[in-house]
Amino acid sequence: MARLLATVLIATTISAACLRPTHAQTAPGVLASKGSAVTHNISQSSERVEMVVKSSRILTLEERIPKFQVHNELVVGATPVSQNQIQIFAKTPGTTQLNLWDTNDQLYTVDVIVMADARQVEGILESQLPLATLKVLPIQDSAIISGTVTSVDDVDRAVAITEQFYTTVVNNIRVVGVQTVLLHTKIMEVSRTKLRDLGIDWGSVSTGSFFYSAPSGLINAAVSSTAAIPTGGATLGATNKLFASAGDFQALIAALRKQDLIKFLAEPTVVATHGRPARFNVGGRVPYIVPNNNSVTVNYEEFGTAVDFLPFIVGPGRIRLEVRPEVTEPDPSRSISAEGIDVPAFSSRYVETAVELQAGQTFAIAGLLQSRTEAVSRATPFFGELPYIGAAFRRITEVRNDIELLITVTPEIVEALDPHQVPRGGPGLNSMSPSDSELYLHGHIEVPNLLGGDHCNIGGDGSGVMPEVMPGQFKNEEAIPRGAIVPGEAPVIVGDGVSITAPPLK
Repeated sequence: MARLLATVLIATTISAACLRPTHAQTAPGVLASKGSAVTHNISQSSERVEMVVKSSRILTLEERIPKFQVHNELVVGATPVSQNQIQIFAKTPGTTQLNLWDTNDQLYTVDVIVMADARQVEGILESQLPLATLKVLPIQDSAIISGTVTSVDDVDRAVAITEQFYTTVVNNIRVVGVQTVLLHTKIMEVSRTKLRDLGIDWGSVSTGSFFYSAPSGLINAAVSSTAAIPTGGATLGATNKLFASAGDFQALIAALRKQDLIKFLAEPTVVATHGRPARFNVGGRVPYIVPNNNSVTVNYEEFGTAVDFLPFIVGPGRIRLEVRPEVTEPDPSRSISAEGIDVPAFSSRYVETAVELQAGQTFAIAGLLQSRTEAVSRATPFFGELPYIGAAFRRITEVRNDIELLITVTPEIVEALDPHQVPRGGPGLNSMSPSDSELYLHGHIEVPNLLGGDHCNIGGDGSGVMPEVMPGQFKNEEAIPRGAIVPGEAPVIVGDGVSITAPPLK
């Protein structure tokens, strides 16, 4: 009987010890020190706790915890550390539920979510990309990387680093501090036939030269001598170097434009942000009727010049540009007739390409050819206009003209001006329109604005206050600036020192 009583006492002691372990007790994957785990106070009947593998949490309840239950011990293990605290430790990724009861038999449910440990890859990302704010969410063998970076290159680097730890990476990174790209575009038509008449053969220029009539090319290098470009002994203007630098190239374009050898279709300046498309379109829409059974429908076809841009800033001062220029124009020679209704036809020329270049460099696209037949009439003055016999003194010649479409794009990285950087004043503020006597007698097309300059305080928001002239302030009528505001008086008309004041307005 004594032995049986001793056995019962020993079993009771062991059971109590299991419910009230000392701080020296540890479990696999649990730190011995209670201060090394994060304490979570349970105040609601249902709560949620997120953990990573090989981490622990201490759950604290206001009252004593006589019992608890873990649904899936393969995901989370639990052990009591005091009468009202339980330490849980994450084993494998997954989800489970922990139930706690207090002395009043009140049930508290804790949903525990265990995720894979991504602290190593996050630490590497932080050291390699110090300006980025990234977070990695592992999902089995995959990971979702999210956060913000300052450039597109950082996105590729972050994804490449994460792929060393996970087979599949979902990229949710955003690029902040997006810069603005200014695109200087020129769309021109070049007459290759007329250039050949001048002795200039652009097709003989090699690919590495300054300009090449190819589907696409970067204008980077320069031709240091005219030997690479046969001119047939002809010179253009006073220069002997047709393609020596970017300035010479622009000068050549201006000279050809002056001689009507180049026709500018459009010269837009487009502003776009990183990764956002921009479009320029100039032209119109041609209506045409489409017969449909017993009714007709009016449709519209766009024509003109359109350019689509998509810039990407890939590094310091480096831009990747996707561009698609298109020129559409009506072509009466290809129109058709359906049920007595003429349906117009259109000819279109476009190219779609991409290039990576430094800010300030020029990207040229050429090679889009179109042949046109033009009629040139030459006649002897006076005699060619006579009826009947005038045909003997005039001649009409049909000339085939090869037209090449040339597009140049120069991207630049720009940013907005702060209010203190906005220049005071602007174009036209320091001058004004002349009076009739100044225009017709003196030939002045503009005169100084006496109220402009420092007297016209224009703020950064564009607001400004015109100075007022008080009555009796100017004794000399010639000193009253033209256009000044005189409170209480009628408008003052001043011209060539003559001041005329109309009767007061009633």
